[in-house]
Amino acid sequence: MTEKTQSRCPTGITGLDNMLGGGLPRGRTILVSGSCGTGKTTLALQFLMDGISKYNEPGIYVTLEQSGDEIRKDALQFGWDLPKLEAERKLLIIDTSLSKIGIKDFITTLPISPTTSFSLLPDEFDLNKIVGLTVEAARKLGARRIVVDSLPALDVLFKETHDIRRALVNLNYEFKASNLTTILIGETEDEDGVTKIPVADYISDGVILLKNNEALDMRTIRIRKMRTAKHTLKPQTYEITPKGIEIKEAKSIL
Repeated sequence: MTEKTQSRCPTGITGLDNMLGGGLPRGRTILVSGSCGTGKTTLALQFLMDGISKYNEPGIYVTLEQSGDEIRKDALQFGWDLPKLEAERKLLIIDTSLSKIGIKDFITTLPISPTTSFSLLPDEFDLNKIVGLTVEAARKLGARRIVVDSLPALDVLFKETHDIRRALVNLNYEFKASNLTTILIGETEDEDGVTKIPVADYISDGVILLKNNEALDMRTIRIRKMRTAKHTLKPQTYEITPKGIEIKEAKSIL
C-alpha cells in the first residue's frame, strides 16, 4: 500500500472517489451539505456501509435529529441491515435525537449490542460529552469512520451561535486527534451553497455540495474544497438508486 493510498479514506462510491483522486483525506472532517431530498444521509450511510463491507473499517453514526430506529428503517430500502452490523460490532448508532427520553451511557456496557444507545433529554444535551463518548466508543470498537447527522439540530439545542461554534471547534479537534475521518451533514440556505451553520464550512477540511435541479430533472454533486487532496471542481450528475448514490460522469483525475 502506497503512502498516498494510506492517506486516503475511500468512500466506496466509485464516482466520488474518482472526483477526489482516491477518496477523502484520512483523519479529516468533511461537510456534506445540501437541501432536503438531495441524499445527504444516504451518502453518509453509504460511506459507513462501504467502509465496513469493502475496507473492514467499523463506523459510528451519531444522529441528532432522526431516531436510531428511523435510521435503521430508512437504510433497509438500500439493503443495508444496520441491526446485523450492530450485532457484529461493526457499527454503533449513537442516538441523541429529540424524540428520545431518558439517558443511558453505553460506554460502560461495551461490547456493543443492537440495543446499545445513547439518549439525552433536550435540556441535558451536551455536544462535548457526546464527542468524548464517541471518541471512547471509536477506540473500543476500532472505528475509523464517523457520521454526525445533522448540524441544523444544533440551532434548536444551543441558545447562542458562539456556543455552536465552540462546540464544533472542539468536535473537529477531538475527532482529528483520534485520526477519525468524519462526515458532518449540513443543510444549505441558498442556491450558492451557503450552509445554515457557517462555522461548519470554516472548520471542515472539505465541503461537498449536493443539489437538486428540478428544472432539468437532475441532481448534481460538487466538491467546493478539499484540503490536501487534488480534486475536480466540475459538478457531476448523480442518482439515488436502490443501491445508494451513483455518480454518472466522474472519471478518475489520477
